[in-house]
Amino acid sequence: MIRNAFRAVLEALFKLLFTYDCVGEEKLPATGGAVISANHPSYLDPILLSLQVERPIRFMAWDALFRLPLLGSLVRLFGAFPVDTRKGHGREAYESAKALVLEGELVGIFPEGRRSREGWMEEELRAGAARLSLETGAPLVPATIRGAFRAWPYFRALPGPAKIQVRYHDPIEPGPYRALGEEEGTAALLAELRRRVERTLLPGVKADRKIEALYRTPAPWPRLFEAVPALGLALLVFWKTRSFAVVWPAYAYVGYLLADLLFVPQRRLTKWIRNGSAAAFMLVYGGWVLPKLGLPAPIGKAALLALLGGAGFPHLYERGRLAIAFVQGLVAAAPLEIGTLYHAPTPIGPHLALPLFAAAFAWEERTVFWRYSAPVLLAYALLVPWWLGGGVELLPHAIAALLAWGLVRFLPGGRGPGGAPEEEPDDTPSSTLGLRD
Repeated sequence: MIRNAFRAVLEALFKLLFTYDCVGEEKLPATGGAVISANHPSYLDPILLSLQVERPIRFMAWDALFRLPLLGSLVRLFGAFPVDTRKGHGREAYESAKALVLEGELVGIFPEGRRSREGWMEEELRAGAARLSLETGAPLVPATIRGAFRAWPYFRALPGPAKIQVRYHDPIEPGPYRALGEEEGTAALLAELRRRVERTLLPGVKADRKIEALYRTPAPWPRLFEAVPALGLALLVFWKTRSFAVVWPAYAYVGYLLADLLFVPQRRLTKWIRNGSAAAFMLVYGGWVLPKLGLPAPIGKAALLALLGGAGFPHLYERGRLAIAFVQGLVAAAPLEIGTLYHAPTPIGPHLALPLFAAAFAWEERTVFWRYSAPVLLAYALLVPWWLGGGVELLPHAIAALLAWGLVRFLPGGRGPGGAPEEEPDDTPSSTLGLRD
């Protein structure tokens, strides 16, 4: 009961932090013993394999995990038992695992013996999982963990956001391999295990390596959607106020873009800040200069900014082009909303226009958490302006939101109708995609 309660809480947490998903768990035997064997990209792997599985999986896990605060307690709660990974010290753990399988338990073993150093499976796999299946006659169930190496590789102290998916594959019956003899059967079973795991693992590893390489590429020159709206708004403000004291933040922002290009070392966090900076600048600076333009400032600015920040959070997990498209849409929505305020001035307008754009974008592109975020954003855009006393005078603000969405969707360089879904792996053997060439 305690395990199920923790499992439910952790599953909800992992879905938020890692957009975690598990497919194929119905392929695990409903009764009887079985050996679960997967790649080992992170500390989280025993928990990742267990979150959506009803039956407890008794993991043969590295003994050092049990000495880590919190994580050690969690892996114990999920049924793991320690393994001394030093050469010659694993026999006792193996015998314990064998007894559990013969008693009808699910036993999990990572044949790499340690967390992956490159993201894919290590060249040398330990024979324990294959031997356990051959000696007990229990099926060997391969599983692929994708995204966990990017979320928490061995060289990083704490995890970061990344999409994680666990995929269980069809069980491998050991009978045909037992007929080959011990040595040949073990090697053949390990080879089949590797083939099934890597069939879905390696395409994801290749994508992760491309992403990491992009994080290290030089920063771009100030892009049109970054510099033009900022300088255009500054020009409008200066024309209205004739005050350099009001426009200096726009020039400071352009200076930041140039500094990022020329001086700032490039890494993941640097890229995230740069890519989101245009939307953050337009929202914050635009809200600040509205009274100086003679326009009503939105009420509850902090609440609106918090809502839009939450709407942008899932894009940490998205493909780069989709995340940039969301930023471009917000950058377009901000000046459109300022223009609308000239014709329909109301401090409630931004509470309709900006969340409505975010809702339309999330629904159209099926972004992460769109099933939750799109209805919440739409409800906010409709109910909060009504609660604040808005009426039909808000219609132009809704039109501004839809115009911003249309700019992103239909104009050249826009996303087009719908994002490309992630391809599901087929059942044909895959190559190493040049990763080991």
